[in-house]
Amino acid sequence: MSSEIERLSIEPIGFLRTSQEKKYQLPPQPDQAQWGGVIELLQGRNYDVALRDLEGFQRIWVLWWFHKNDNWRPTTLPPRGRTGRKGTFATRSPYRPNPLGLSCLDLIAVDGLRVHVGAHDLLDQTPIFDIKPYIPRYDAFPRSKAGWHDELERQLSQSPTYRVNFSVEAALAVADREELKRHIVEVLSEDPYPHRTRRIIEYGSRYRMSCGDWRIFFQIESDRVRVEKVSLRE
Repeated sequence: MSSEIERLSIEPIGFLRTSQEKKYQLPPQPDQAQWGGVIELLQGRNYDVALRDLEGFQRIWVLWWFHKNDNWRPTTLPPRGRTGRKGTFATRSPYRPNPLGLSCLDLIAVDGLRVHVGAHDLLDQTPIFDIKPYIPRYDAFPRSKAGWHDELERQLSQSPTYRVNFSVEAALAVADREELKRHIVEVLSEDPYPHRTRRIIEYGSRYRMSCGDWRIFFQIESDRVRVEKVSLRE
């Protein structure tokens, strides 16, 4: 193999600006987010010309880099369900040999070198490598099979949904932290049992989930989850 192919060179065309800085703030998929962002392209590269005619497309493909990941794993434990580990190339895990991300986002507006996008699953300062228009005729295949993921969806549709409630102390702790509260409810309502990817462990007679610097302590009673305490890591 030639040295030119062994190692390729690539550089960002810009960076995403958003208020989300922690991984736990991000949803599993872009369209589940409650916020938008702005892709700011670099100046002096003729990118303003390259953006001509992009307005008019409803969605765009954005190619980007998982800039906070520094390793990869050949197998991945999916965050949903209890299907066991899967080969990384059969998942959308961020821990990949080359940590490239691909998201299909709503295009809100183009303003000079600023591309405003809708719901997304990127962190602040994410490097952006490319932008392409989404064309439904060529990019959508709704009848395609999704391998093990189809079976997972079937299992989850038959699984109980857990009701999540908060103690007074826990409710006060998340009163002004809507993103943290949303994440807690989203994860625990689907499957509150110990799981490495969901960062849930048994903790004495109860359970603990980690969300960035936050620790969530809870108990499970049948189909109910009671969050007892939410606190910063000590």
